[in-house]
Amino acid sequence: MRDFTNDGSINVHGDMNVTDNSSSEHKLLIHCSNEELLEERPFRQENIRIEQGEKVKRLKPLYVISIILFVAAAAWTTIAGKTDLAAFFMGAASIFIAYQSLKATLEPNAFQVDEQNVVNQISTLLKQRRVE
Repeated sequence: MRDFTNDGSINVHGDMNVTDNSSSEHKLLIHCSNEELLEERPFRQENIRIEQGEKVKRLKPLYVISIILFVAAAAWTTIAGKTDLAAFFMGAASIFIAYQSLKATLEPNAFQVDEQNVVNQISTLLKQRRVE
């Protein structure tokens, strides 16, 4: 502990070995056995499903806002008896928010793309090894 100072700097004047006692080593997919690949693929697919569920949960308020705006525009038009600029803008905002939130839900984000690429790579490796 004498090498660590209060200002956050580390002064090592000799050998310093740090052991974190982690038991898992990083392995490239190509170095994994067939059994490891078959275990890894469902894990990655589950990650994709979990991320999709999180996206839907994050975007639910936008779905609600778009429905409220659409209902408000319809009610405004019904009460006023004619379509005016305010109802048009509320309806347009509702459609825009609904479209953007649906687009964000259906398009995979960077994490989902990365996970899907790993799943595809696992499938390719298993086909090359004639396991599938």
